[in-house]
Amino acid sequence: MTNYDISIIMPSFNSEKSIGKAIDSIFNQETDFSFELLVIDDGSSDDTVNIIKSRMLQNKSIQLFYTDHKYQAEARNQGIKHASGKYIMFSDDDDEYLPGYIQAMGEKIKDMQLVIAGIEKQFPNGRVEVEDQSVMETATSDDQLLGDYLTKNQEMDVGLWNKIFVKKIIDDNHILMSNKNFFEDSLFVLQYLLAINWEQIGYVNQPMYLLNKHEGSTTNTYDPELLDKCNEYIDKVSKLIANRPELEKYFRSFKARIDLFYVHRNILNNPKWDVQDQRLILRPLINSSYLKELSKKYVSAIMLAFMMPKTYIKLYSKRK
Repeated sequence: MTNYDISIIMPSFNSEKSIGKAIDSIFNQETDFSFELLVIDDGSSDDTVNIIKSRMLQNKSIQLFYTDHKYQAEARNQGIKHASGKYIMFSDDDDEYLPGYIQAMGEKIKDMQLVIAGIEKQFPNGRVEVEDQSVMETATSDDQLLGDYLTKNQEMDVGLWNKIFVKKIIDDNHILMSNKNFFEDSLFVLQYLLAINWEQIGYVNQPMYLLNKHEGSTTNTYDPELLDKCNEYIDKVSKLIANRPELEKYFRSFKARIDLFYVHRNILNNPKWDVQDQRLILRPLINSSYLKELSKKYVSAIMLAFMMPKTYIKLYSKRK
């Protein structure tokens, strides 16, 4: 078995329209680092697998594995299991690596335990958003870094695809995807952060990963199990930081943020959602201990959603 510098893990599922471009963006990279691409197909029924196989004829460092519709988390776990690289990177099958990404990450990780790059988000209406400064970058201690991650994170902080990880740290700490494809990225990154030192995180402050945002995703449909999933996620985070009492103040604010997430998803996707439901969820949060570590944006949102629920529902519904 060839030992590569970097293993790139890509789950795939019915992505015939995008996966060719995603793979090409990886192999068009100019880099001194050797890498392999592990594609784990999760039961595609379209032409996805044939497109992957055609790329395999062009690039011998592509490997294809199969899972039986076990979803993205398990597909990524299979990728980690088969990876031979010293470092691990990820990609989704509908996104792209921007030029210079692998080289920048490979150079930076040499003296680090984790590197985080910026992202560019492209929306169906042509709007583009860039995130290139992690909320963790200003941390001066492990506690502050973890607290900022829990309470102030943006998409670039919790995603897997804009980071390079050390495989030995993943293996030694038995870090795998879990949580039934619900915030599984966030949990994976949290477990990894708990295993490393804040001073050993590097940053590439420019967009290196192109994240394509789509309409009709799972976040745009009503999920009757959403409350249970949110509570399970909160419980898992609680257990992960149970031996870190200094993080308790951040945990309360983290819970408040997840509760607000639950409210937002219901406003957008649950036709039966009403004022009483909203106030019931938010009432316990109207307490400074829950809001203390949140940004002003989140504090204002929670207060408005509780004090003026009809107005808030009307305003937030416009995001559909």
